Order: sequence, then structure tokens, then C-alpha cells
Amino acid sequence: MNYQQSIIELKNLSKFGINMGLQRICELLHRLGNPQQRINHYIHIAGTNGKGSVAAISESILRAQGHRTGFFSSPHLYSYRERFRINSQPISERTLAYHFSNIIPIVRKIADEGFERPTEFEVSTALALCCFAEAGVDWAVMETGLGGAIDSTNIIDGEIAVITNVDWDHMEYLGNTIEEIATVKAGIIKKGASVICGVTDGVALDIIKRKAADQQASLSILGRELEFRIKSFDSVRQVIDITISNHHYSDLQLPLLGEHQAANATLAVAACELAGCGEQAIHQGLATVKWPARLEIISQQPLILLDGAHNCQGMDSLVAALSKLWPNKKIVALIGMLADKERERALDILLPYVEKVVVCPPPSARAGDWHRITAYCRNWGKQYVFEEADVKQACQLALKLLDDNDDSMLLAAGSLYLVAEIRKFLFNEGCNNDRLVL
Repeated sequence: MNYQQSIIELKNLSKFGINMGLQRICELLHRLGNPQQRINHYIHIAGTNGKGSVAAISESILRAQGHRTGFFSSPHLYSYRERFRINSQPISERTLAYHFSNIIPIVRKIADEGFERPTEFEVSTALALCCFAEAGVDWAVMETGLGGAIDSTNIIDGEIAVITNVDWDHMEYLGNTIEEIATVKAGIIKKGASVICGVTDGVALDIIKRKAADQQASLSILGRELEFRIKSFDSVRQVIDITISNHHYSDLQLPLLGEHQAANATLAVAACELAGCGEQAIHQGLATVKWPARLEIISQQPLILLDGAHNCQGMDSLVAALSKLWPNKKIVALIGMLADKERERALDILLPYVEKVVVCPPPSARAGDWHRITAYCRNWGKQYVFEEADVKQACQLALKLLDDNDDSMLLAAGSLYLVAEIRKFLFNEGCNNDRLVL
């Protein structure tokens, strides 16, 4: 099976939907020879927001320390190969096709024998573990898909567990209360693990504390054992100090913007300190990390900002950054969110900060009735609300709505599926449009 055939077959597995639990991944990995057991060290990351950022920063620090790294995250921006990285590089088409060709006959055999068929994410998890085991990585950084306890990545024995935060998201799978959601996310805490926690208070923290105690796991909490201070910032980077218990790191350069990214960096530094990384690697790893489409500036003139904020907590972080970095800009927002998100609540947070809105559906079957976003923005009281079904036309319209002076900026936000397409178009457009300074 070649790469194109593998991707088609892999995406076809999505028709079986999301099916939580560990029995299918256990059976699949058992028949593959349990590749997860051939990987020595794991950092396992769960949380409502910030998982990808913490994972990217952690991987960058581990690599700066000289470790061979594996990195599993989702979703991707442009290529499915981005979900599986060895030493920060997406695996090759040939590697993906090779491992998938080994996995898919086993998936079919499992189904033929009357067992439940593994899902797309479970097959992706198995593919990642096979890739990492064959590549001989020293550390695998694994981001959960949904939740924690019943997520397929929880098949690993993560000696370092990071829980970034707990908020409302994916309630149909994780539960209808913060207590239920926190319980599921705390499920990544294994016996004797070291736990890094970005949850600072409330019932979610109580649940994480209780789970850590039950598992005899050490626990370090943001705002207590873990602290950070933003010393300076501009539209390119921020300079932060981080304290982990009694160890102080000064003048760390972080090219990811926003206070939430400083918090994410603190969690990543704490995890990598536990992994034995030194101060030089921490400085270098932070300074060189790349994580696109998260408060990413892709043009200075006009100012164009991309951010994958798609839920309430993400929107809170986005508007905090907008208020701090660009308080006087008139914002044209190009937005689209998946129907299974709390779109109205997220829009309530963003809309006070924007002047004009262009609505475009994410390129996903989960986009649902995307016209409801347009209607909500108009009912909210926004005078200038437009919609375009095509990403290219939506981008062109949003650019036209910008003022000719420097008073306005374009914000593309919402689903990463949509933001990725906007990013691709604007980069291509920048090569042929003198107006964009990329």
C-alpha cells in the first residue's frame, strides 16, 4: 500500500466515529508486539487547551538536550505526517505507508473475528508507537486526543504526566460537570509518576490531587511549586523568568505570544527538568520552538494574526493577548468553528473586541450549520457581518475590509482545520500580492 492509499484508508476509518475506551488499542498493540513497551521514556500530556504547545516546547527542550525524540499530536495543519514526528521532522510518506501497511491487515482481522474495529485515532496512536519504537527514540512526547483515562494514548506508562487545565469541552464524551471532566483527564496519572499541573484551584485541582495521592505520584502545581514572570514582550517574543521549586531560570526567550504560552512554557520546563534536561537545553529549546497557528503573526503590513482558539478558554487567552499587544487595533475577524464546540459562548468572549466579521465554515464534516454563527453575530449586534463558503473568497473579502491605514488588523481564529487553510492561502497570496508583507 502506497502513501496515498494509506491516507485514504486511514481517513475512511473516521466513518466509525469516536469510540472511547482502551480495549481496542490493547488488542491492536498486542497483535503488533506491544511496540509501546520498547520506548523507554514518555511525557504524556492532557488538558482542555495548551496540550500541543506544552508538547512542542517539551520536545524542543528534549532535543536541545541531545535526546532523540518522538512527538505525537493532533490535528495536523497540512499533512497527516505532521502528527508523527521524529526529532521534530514529520515522518516520510514511505515510513507512514510501511507502518500502516503492517497495521491495517490486523485491523481488518480484528473486525473479521467479531471484535470492535479500532478507530482512526487508535490506529494513528498505534502507528505513532510503531514509528517511535523502530526509530529508537529516547523520549516520546504524547498528546491525548480526548480526555485521558479512556483515550487510546493512555496505553502508555507515562512516567511524567502533564495536565494543562480543565474546562468545558467534548462533554458528550468526557462528562457534563467539571468534576467528571477532571476525573477523566486525571486518568493519565500512573503509579509513581511525576505530575505537572496547570490547574490552579477549584474542584478540578482537588480531583487531580486525590488521584495523584492514590497513585503515590508527586505533584507540582502552577502558582505554587511552579511560577513564572513575564519580564518583557513585543509582537515577536516574550522574555520570561521561571522558577521550579528552588531552581530559577532567568531571561528565557519564548517566541510564542501570550501569557497562556508563558504558563505552558513553565509546565514544559518543569516536565523537562524531571527528564534531566539542563539549563542550556531549556534556554535553547524555548528560544527555538515552533508551533504555528497559535497567536502567529504571518504579516506585519497589514497585521495578520492566526490563532486556533475554538473554545471558551482558548478565546479567553486570545482576547487577553489582543488587549495586551494590540489594544487600539480595529479587528476584522475571519472565523469558523466546529458545531460540536460551544460556539455561542466562545463568540460572546470574542465579539466585544472585533469590528467586522467574516464567517467561513471549517473544511470538516463537523462544521454543521455554520450559518448559525453568522446569525448569532448579527443578533449579537454586530453591524458588519459577512459570510463566504469558500476559504479563498473569505480571505479576499476579509482583506478588503481592512482599512488602508495601520488602524486595523485581520484575525483568523477558530477551528485549526479552517485556520490552516487560511494560512495556506495567505502565504500563497503573499507571494503575489504586494500588500502583504510576510
